[in-house]
Amino acid sequence: MKTRWVETLGVVGICLLAVACGDSGASADEGTGSKEIERVNVAESPFKPEALESSIDKLVGALKDTDADSFDVAVVTKPFGGYWEPVKTGANRAMAELELSGEVVAPADANDSSVTVERQIDLVKERRETGYGGIALAPMEDKLTDEINAAVKAGMPVVTIDSDLAESNRQLYVGTNNREAGKTSGETLASLITETSGTVLILGQDTDEWPDGFARSDGARKALEAAGYDVTIRKVGWTEEDAAADVEYLTERIQNADPPVVGMLGMFSNAYRNAQVVESLGIDPGEIKIVAFDFEPDTLSYMNKGYIQATHAQRQYYMGYLVPYALYSIRVLGLDKTTDILGDHMIDAHRFDTGVDVVAAEQVDDYNDFLDSLGVGG
Repeated sequence: MKTRWVETLGVVGICLLAVACGDSGASADEGTGSKEIERVNVAESPFKPEALESSIDKLVGALKDTDADSFDVAVVTKPFGGYWEPVKTGANRAMAELELSGEVVAPADANDSSVTVERQIDLVKERRETGYGGIALAPMEDKLTDEINAAVKAGMPVVTIDSDLAESNRQLYVGTNNREAGKTSGETLASLITETSGTVLILGQDTDEWPDGFARSDGARKALEAAGYDVTIRKVGWTEEDAAADVEYLTERIQNADPPVVGMLGMFSNAYRNAQVVESLGIDPGEIKIVAFDFEPDTLSYMNKGYIQATHAQRQYYMGYLVPYALYSIRVLGLDKTTDILGDHMIDAHRFDTGVDVVAAEQVDDYNDFLDSLGVGG
């Protein structure tokens, strides 16, 4: 018997009595009358994405005119951590509203990344072979392409989330438009720098071997160069050894760059590394303007200290929330009608942009309140 990988499950959405969570087969229940959907109300906030909410409401309105359908949904993420908690909350909420049985599942993290990838492949394969009605996936590598294509061939809608495999047969990507988000972050930093010239250091991705990371970093570079700054991208590392090398590089650049460093930008969750270096050099908060990505505790700490002036928060809750609706809609309305309804946020025929929230240091408490209202915490 094949060994089943150890996995970590999120809270399931609504497990219908007729179809136990994870049981085999997609159970269609068509022709039972119009679909009833009652959305959870989102509290008013300066950060409430009104246009995005409006598009979701339009999609819900169209779904209410269809016959009710029921099937199993799987949302397969990367190994669970703080970043994925809002995704789980959003996905489970949407499954409950749609009265779908399903799960949010992730491979257990392993010391060997190739093992973790194989675990993720196994999770998708098991759900395809079980007969789930739709799968959303945050692919770790392009090795997932064959599994995605097999699921689509079997008639399952497949949506990628947060990271994309555009060369696969997935019907839709839901997540950040990384190039546009990078451009926004570059413009945010440029608006904060008082000097009209100087060096800007980007802690990001300088090659397209990681397309999403490169698109975000390159979008920022182009925006900053258009504003008149000399830009250097440092390829960020993720191990402890890489972090030490990044600190050494950033320290040397701040001390010796010509023209002097006037701004720093971190493109990913470890963006606070820029602030660590500036603080360690005894430079006053705000003397070098720093902008970040994501809403990590360390980033917030440096925002409170005054070293980081703004961050760009991805909308993970809405990524998770939208995918069950997208899977359901593709099944009952078809892909073309689904993307037509969502057209205001479509980057192209197969990519949906959930956008980013620009959060200034003085807005952290307000943004935390907004996240609390979504049920995801800060």
